[in-house]
Amino acid sequence: MSDPAVPNPAVSDAGGVLERITAWSPYFRVGTGPVEAGWRPTSELRDAATRDVLVRAISERMKTAEPRVAASTLFFGFVARLWSVAVGTVTASGRCVRLDPDRLLWRDDAGLKLHIVTPEFGSGPATEVLDAQVEPLIGAWRDIVAPGALWGNTASALIGARRVIGDEARPHVDALLQDPRLVHTIDRSTGRRRSCCLYYRTPSGGVCSDCVFPTPPRQISKEIP
Repeated sequence: MSDPAVPNPAVSDAGGVLERITAWSPYFRVGTGPVEAGWRPTSELRDAATRDVLVRAISERMKTAEPRVAASTLFFGFVARLWSVAVGTVTASGRCVRLDPDRLLWRDDAGLKLHIVTPEFGSGPATEVLDAQVEPLIGAWRDIVAPGALWGNTASALIGARRVIGDEARPHVDALLQDPRLVHTIDRSTGRRRSCCLYYRTPSGGVCSDCVFPTPPRQISKEIP
């Protein structure tokens, strides 16, 4: 039995590392410590009813009547935050903070915010993000957005995190892009993804710099009246 007076090395620095990486961007911010009511485990995002409530709220903000467009945007924002935390902590400390779906909390505050009551280090980013969070979520959301588009969002968000952090994150990101679930999502010769996040289908949207489409495809506008 461990001595309670000796700090657990898996826990002792994790909160400090999370605090350090917030300097990079708000996407790297994760709250820590006790929480009030309203925070829920990220595992609940796999629930269709929970997802649909969030999608309706985002559809209204984006003024789109297409649930798949709002769902893709919601997913992109969530996975961008996951990668920011995972790649940020492993770049800053050599260790990735644990992102267990039952312990990583969320709430919607004009966008998903994240919180960990007691931060600790876990496994590598592939395990913490792809295995624990992303793959189960894509499986649960495949009825609203094509899995290929969501895996493309995952890879694009990963590359975005690298751009914010800088070259020191490149070895970690390059290794993650070789994961079988991501390796075919990006054309490495052009840097363009092989799918589209659907943002061009919003009233104000165009195509992203890494989009498979060089210009927005023609479409019939579907806006909320």
